[in-house]
Amino acid sequence: MPLAFGLVGQPDFTGAASNAGGATSEIGIAQPLGGIATDGTRFYIPDYGNNRVLAWNNIPDSPSELPDFVLGQDSSSGNSPGTAANQLALPASVAVSGGKLVVADAGNNRVLIWNTLPEANVAADVVLGQPDFITSEAGVSATQMAFPAAASVANNQLFVVDQNNNRVLIWNTLPTESGTAADVVLGQRDFVTNLAADEEDGLSNPAGIWTDGFRLLVGDSGNNRVMYWAQVPRTSGADATYVIGQSDFSRNTAGVGSSSMRTPYGIASDGTRIYVADAGNNRVLKFDAFPIASGQVALDVYGQDAFEARTPNDDDQDGVADDTPTERTLSTPTGVTYAGGALYVSDRNNHRVLFFPD
Repeated sequence: MPLAFGLVGQPDFTGAASNAGGATSEIGIAQPLGGIATDGTRFYIPDYGNNRVLAWNNIPDSPSELPDFVLGQDSSSGNSPGTAANQLALPASVAVSGGKLVVADAGNNRVLIWNTLPEANVAADVVLGQPDFITSEAGVSATQMAFPAAASVANNQLFVVDQNNNRVLIWNTLPTESGTAADVVLGQRDFVTNLAADEEDGLSNPAGIWTDGFRLLVGDSGNNRVMYWAQVPRTSGADATYVIGQSDFSRNTAGVGSSSMRTPYGIASDGTRIYVADAGNNRVLKFDAFPIASGQVALDVYGQDAFEARTPNDDDQDGVADDTPTERTLSTPTGVTYAGGALYVSDRNNHRVLFFPD
């Protein structure tokens, strides 16, 4: 198992309590869901359970390095949800691109965009999924969302995993106006249906997403698979090219091993390799290339010593969870981000983010 070289959210690698065992403060996090975001300097963590985003002006190099500010709360001790332009409710993921910050504000059924990277808890500039910054109701249309679990920006396009509507929404140009309608929907044939399905064109409880603006990967957690489009679709309901985690599009059984998954959540890539937060198996899978056929086999694993192991926090690999985690164990990892030669893993049930070397 690879060893993490750094962490945030706990004082050391054996800590596993929410908020580092104390009250809400700068030092701890609670149930991080999606991946972190960084532009190589600034560093953001979606602190899902505390209804905020933690922000550092530089990538933290020790667990004791406090964030410079928080988004979504008036102070570092606040954790109440809210629907204003400077408030959050269950923020699931963050993304940075072109000097903009994007937050999937899942509990408010919306996505927020800051046109410049904030340096304090300032109001967002654009809201999607809602007609204004006050409304938070879920819905299914080209302008509504239901628990957006992830967002990504690439090639000036916006991609949103609209989890409870079993779909992915695509804006062909990053919106600058609130309430802008999406251009393309995947997982559904139109913008007004939200049925869970499998096969090449279906999604069930999708979770994570990665794209470079040309290729697209989606963690289809309810179908225990990752969907791959070799080209970003321009038409709604487009079939995926290949599937990872299943031998073909007609299968969705959970499993363990080098070619199976159980509730895959976060997805990341360095442009060549693919990393999947295989949450139900308490591990991250590493694939050395993009697929050229369905049923691709992983070549490395984080959080476990063997592809057949799946017990959480099992450092000695005896099939029994240990009393504490370590620098190489995981418990329900749900977010992964690759940036600057490092892999960042949101280790949800250990309430921490681990930093792994390339």
